[in-house]
Amino acid sequence: MTPNDFADVFEALDRNSVQYVVVGSVAVVLHGHIRPVFDLDMVIAATPEEQNRALQTLMHAGFVPSIPVPLHLLTVLRMFDQSSREIDVFARYHIPFNELWVSSEQRRVGDQLVRVVSLEHLLKAKRTTGREHDLMDVDALLAQQDEKAARN
Repeated sequence: MTPNDFADVFEALDRNSVQYVVVGSVAVVLHGHIRPVFDLDMVIAATPEEQNRALQTLMHAGFVPSIPVPLHLLTVLRMFDQSSREIDVFARYHIPFNELWVSSEQRRVGDQLVRVVSLEHLLKAKRTTGREHDLMDVDALLAQQDEKAARN
């Protein structure tokens, strides 16, 4: 999968004015490190109205929650569609949504501009989780940053 496989999701979120920030593997790819994408991870604003709008938008786009529990009771809600695409919707994240939003960057996916976590916050999140593949992402993103600096 690639970020383009979620272009319809981004279009639906944009059409319904949902505030979100993409994190995880899609963010890694949008920051320039090509690696496999298995799902879409996004953080949603913590207000009940925004969470409800996000869930309604995703359900209208064909995604079904893995458990029927309101988002405000969870840290993350996993959703699937009929083609087995997966979205993890974070109601709580190790970096507060307002910080993510303010420093987020816009990247193009298909015809949509998508809100993506800043490189600084992406590296921080990957280091915080500390899983092997997350640390490999950190190394790859830093190496890429070093290569850019060397060219300039």
